[in-house]
This record gives sequence, C-alpha cells and structure tokens, in this order.
Amino acid sequence: MSLRKIKSIALVALIHLAGSLHAQEVMHQSKIMSSKISKGDFRITADQYKSHSGVMTITEINEDKAQPGGHYQIILKRYPNHATESTRNETEQYFADHVAFPVTYIKSTYEGNKKLQDNVGYVIREGRSVGNERMVVKDNYIFLLHKWQDKDNYEVRYVLSTGDPASQGDNKGKSKKKKKGLFKSFKEKMKNASAGGVSIEKLTAEVLQPYLDEATAKQKAFYADWIKDPNNKNTVKYMDDKREMMNKAMKQYNDDIFNSPEYQRMLAYHRWLKSNVNLTVKNNSGSTLWVGSSKEAFITTKIEPGDEVTMNCTTDLYYYHSDAQGASGTKINQADGACGSVVNIN
Repeated sequence: MSLRKIKSIALVALIHLAGSLHAQEVMHQSKIMSSKISKGDFRITADQYKSHSGVMTITEINEDKAQPGGHYQIILKRYPNHATESTRNETEQYFADHVAFPVTYIKSTYEGNKKLQDNVGYVIREGRSVGNERMVVKDNYIFLLHKWQDKDNYEVRYVLSTGDPASQGDNKGKSKKKKKGLFKSFKEKMKNASAGGVSIEKLTAEVLQPYLDEATAKQKAFYADWIKDPNNKNTVKYMDDKREMMNKAMKQYNDDIFNSPEYQRMLAYHRWLKSNVNLTVKNNSGSTLWVGSSKEAFITTKIEPGDEVTMNCTTDLYYYHSDAQGASGTKINQADGACGSVVNIN
C-alpha cells in the first residue's frame, strides 16, 4: 500500500473520529447551565424589538422538585431596573423540558398551592398556555425564545451574555501587539453589543440552531436507552402518578370551593350586579376612546378599538376622544337607563 493511500485512509479515519467526538460533546441544558450560569445580572446583547436594554437578573437557581436527575428551577427577573416596583419585582420560572435530556428550559410554574404541594408533591404546569417561551444556554449566550412551535419554528426574543468572550480560550504566548488588537476588537464588540450590534440572525444560524438540531437528535437516542433502566422507568411512572394525583386534588379543591354556600351566594350577587348595577360599553369606532361619568373628563376608563369594559349604569355615562382632564364628552347613557345591556359606540 502506498504512503499516499495510507495518509488518505488515516485522514478519513481522523475526520470520522472528530465527527464522533463532536457528536459526543452535545450536552443537555442542565449540564450546560451548571457550568455557564449562576445567580446575578446578565447583560442584554440583542433584543428582537429593540425595546429593552441593560440587564436581566437570575435571582435563584434551585434543584427542580418535580424532576429528579440534576435539573433546575431557574427564576428570572426580566425587568430588574424598571421604574415601576410591581414590574421590577416580577419573576419568571423555567424548567427542563425533558426528564432525561432537556434541549430547552420551558417557562412555567409549579401546580397547586402550598397545601397541595406539601401533600401531593411538585408538578410542573403543562397545557396550551405553556411552552411558547423557552430558554437555551449555549456557548457565551442565554437565548430567550418565544412563539415556540418546535426546534425549527420559533423566534429569538432576547440574547443575554453569560460572560466576557475575550476570557474564553488560551491567549498565552501571544505578542503584546496582538493582545492589544484583541482587546481593541473586544471593546468594539462590546460597544456594538450595547448598541444592539449583535446579530440575532447570525447567532441563531451559527450557535443556536446547530445545537437544537444536534441535541434534539441526541435526546431521542438517549431516551431510548435511558428508559430501559428499571429505575428510570419507575421514575417516569412516579412522575405520571404524581401529575394525575395533582389534577384530581386540584379538581376536588376547586369543587369544594365552587360548591360551598359562600361561593354560591357570591355568584348570586354577581348576577344581581350584572342586571341592576352594571352595563357593558363596547368600542366599535376604530379608535381609542375613554369613558366616564361626567360631561367633562375627570376619572376615565380607556377602551381600545374592538374592546369592551364594564361600567356602573346608575350614573350618566359619556365617551371622550382624549383622557385629558376637561375633555368634552358625548353622552351615551342616562342614569339607570341601560342596566344589564350593551351600549355600542360606533
């Protein structure tokens, strides 16, 4: 065999080995998160709508009480520096999307109240309202996704930086001149990033999508072997039983409330309000309006086009084209004139 042919065979074998090693390097999200994120602030480097800058804060990283196997409950403040205190203190929770090999973390919460959780256990909420918003950590980035349908159909809402990209890798043995150039390049990248210069499209194509493709394929193969282990099979059965028990407990809890004499009296009172005290005002005008009880605007309620609001029918009602105090109103209801009905503004 010629030396050239031997080299060629060796090169092909090396390529196959490199590909094999690359495939083995695909890790699930919980393992990636354990080395890439911690509690603290993470700088926003890209925003799909360019509406939010600054940082987001991971306030807690807890062990997931619903899924064993080294997964987490991630608690995130999306607007930690917002001017409004209620918005500033809002938190979101993210959980692994798969017990064996999570590819994303899903925005959700634990089902039930503390009493049910203490008696039944912890179950992550599922359903139609869950799964649209997700988190993926890869390389030096946290991707916050929305409008998720599957790994090929989603949008990247935000990209956060997990650290200093210049600190990754080994720069030993490089000249001062080259280091200075690297530092200057990094400063320019930081400047561009703070101005929204990081390309969501580029990061999606080069970092996020390849990971989703590889990790999703590995999840399927990994689970096929993982579920053969009797202990893992028992774990999945335990989680399914716990979810079924939680669903029954929540239904019983709700039934106990809804069938109580107090709740029935409350429902009766709401029916009386609807017929004797309230009316519905619907805005069909095509523009934003405001509704109030005085001829000139003072205290008003906003109605967007196509929306409706519930108002008190025991007073005169007016609509306004502005919420400025003193704006002239147009009368739409005489006191006690349309209780229990719908008043349309066309």
